[in-house]
This record gives sequence, structure tokens and C-alpha cells, in this order.
Amino acid sequence: MRDYTELSQIKTEIERHTVCLLFIKMANCGVCDVTYEKTIKLLDNYPQVHRIAASIEQIPSLAGEYLVLTAPTILLFLDGKEVFRQSRFVLFGEFEQVLKKVVDASSPIPPG
Repeated sequence: MRDYTELSQIKTEIERHTVCLLFIKMANCGVCDVTYEKTIKLLDNYPQVHRIAASIEQIPSLAGEYLVLTAPTILLFLDGKEVFRQSRFVLFGEFEQVLKKVVDASSPIPPG
């Protein structure tokens, strides 16, 4: 997962990729560290998902742009629109169900 340091870069990446996950974290946050590692491990099964990470300390405007009140926050985008959000304590079962549906929805239908 690549770390970004500018809001404009993040917005460009979200618009550029069909399915994009934004992981927002804070420094010295144990929950963020554990959730980040679990998220990376889960995303190994979904290579079609573009991954972005950003620190709220490095980009304070993230809070206002994406209405983030706490970290970690996971935002999943499909075609530039937010389709899933979880903050603080991520329910990975629910997250994976939504992730699978979004990836399936974004996959081209094979010619029949």
C-alpha cells in the first residue's frame, strides 16, 4: 500500500482507478497498525483493488474532505464514489463481503 502526502494525489488516484481503498491512519496508533496489517493481508486476495494509505497528521485536510473523525478509517470507492466506510474497529467479515461485491460489480462481464 503506497503512502500519500497530498490530498490532490489521493483524489486523483481515487478517480483514476475503478476500485480504490483509502486507509487513513495516525502515528503512534496501535489499532491503526493492527488494522493496517490485517487490511493488507485481506487485500492480497483482491489485486484489482488500488490501495492508498495516508496519515491524518501529514494531511489534516483529509478529515474535512472525507468527514473522518477518528483513525483508522477505511474508505472503499467504486468509480470515484464512496461505497463503504468503517472507522476505529473494523469488522473484517463485513468488510470482506462488501469488498467481494464491489470487485465483482467492477469486473467486466465475459462475452457469452
